[in-house]
Amino acid sequence: MATDSMSKSKSATDFKMILEIHNAGDRVFLRSILDAEGIDYFIQGETVAPYIFNAVPMRLMVKKDQVAQVEALLGSFIQSSAYGGLKRMIDKS
Repeated sequence: MATDSMSKSKSATDFKMILEIHNAGDRVFLRSILDAEGIDYFIQGETVAPYIFNAVPMRLMVKKDQVAQVEALLGSFIQSSAYGGLKRMIDKS
């Protein structure tokens, strides 16, 4: 479930960046998948990106213990994304 700003019981260090998003359509699509699966996540920069014409990426941050599940869910989507959509998958370290 999406976190609102960051709940008191969670810290930013509990999350890992999975990928960068460069348009609102991908953001909404990813939210629907992650919400349906009950994934704990937030999208860093989603409130500011539209005001600067999506010039900066929005970052999908997922709780560290759910990273493998998210990578399995989004694997084919991430690989097939087009220019202007999802930019890159972050290393698995």
